[in-house]
Amino acid sequence: MSKNKKVRSKKQAVDKTKTNLPLNVISGAMDGTPWTEISFVDNTKYSQEIITKARSVYSDKKLEALKGDKTLEAPESGTSLEAFLAEGKRQILAMWHADKALTVHTNLYSVLFQINAGEILNKIEPIFKKKSGYTSWIRENFENKHFRYLQQARNLADMGQFAKIYAPAGKNRLLAVNSLRKVEKREECLVLFNDYPLPDMANDDEGLLLKKQIDSVITLHRFHSAGILFATFDQSAIVASLLNEALSVQKAEQVGKWLGTQEETKRPALFDRYIQDQMIFPSDHPYIPAPKASLDKILADLLNCYGTGNIEDEAWIEKQRKIVDVDTLISAQKLIADLIGKLIPAADVETETN
Repeated sequence: MSKNKKVRSKKQAVDKTKTNLPLNVISGAMDGTPWTEISFVDNTKYSQEIITKARSVYSDKKLEALKGDKTLEAPESGTSLEAFLAEGKRQILAMWHADKALTVHTNLYSVLFQINAGEILNKIEPIFKKKSGYTSWIRENFENKHFRYLQQARNLADMGQFAKIYAPAGKNRLLAVNSLRKVEKREECLVLFNDYPLPDMANDDEGLLLKKQIDSVITLHRFHSAGILFATFDQSAIVASLLNEALSVQKAEQVGKWLGTQEETKRPALFDRYIQDQMIFPSDHPYIPAPKASLDKILADLLNCYGTGNIEDEAWIEKQRKIVDVDTLISAQKLIADLIGKLIPAADVETETN
């Protein structure tokens, strides 16, 4: 294959895999990521295109025409309303995709604009012979509300292509990664993710997988820095999921200090218990089960434990899903069902149900 053909094939790959990231990020593929994974389109009108497309799809008149005056007891295939239901589904999904795409695109460019500001500042500072001259220029030309933004802008710009490629993660996560790189004296941010690579962003709605991976890796490094060397990536991922962000340095140090007061051989088990209990420190008085605890006592403890939980609360359910062992839960359900069947006559169960 000739050189021109190779260049053309790469260009075609970019055009086919249209994402919402700018073309200038392509040069950042320094980690060997395939072109199909990071192909970007420099399209500053992308937001308007999303809005225009969503508006063109939504049609109340079309829905009304398909619906007419007909009604259904329940959705059924093969009915005269099947086309109406299919069109409703198509329009709803189009609105959903537009919502998600617009959010990601807006957040992405917010980071990239701040990076641009930082790159401008990096060009301005060298013209001053002294640092004080540059500082004075900043103070004379900008207000207090700008100072933090400008400081962050330079930090983001100093991260190079990493910040541009992974801009969907948001500036706070990127700055945390850069801070961690400095603490651990690493040359590149990407080195921090050698053992736990960042995910492909092609099918990552809102960058959720990217954000979770970054939060988990930062949490793991902070646990290790706090002296909790036995902390695993899976444990760190649970913590990051519970917090919806990386564990703070202060919190990691607090956990490390608490573990330091415990017997060394018991620390891994106590740490695991701390995480499984949703980051609540165990009581100083260990639980000692009563001898020959009755079934009533066990069931009462279960009700006391989860009686305050709201099973209609999706957030509460999501937390339980992460910490409850499903196999144990299913086994307990089977055992309770068997006990009900043996302890209570069928007629009584039916009466109670009714």
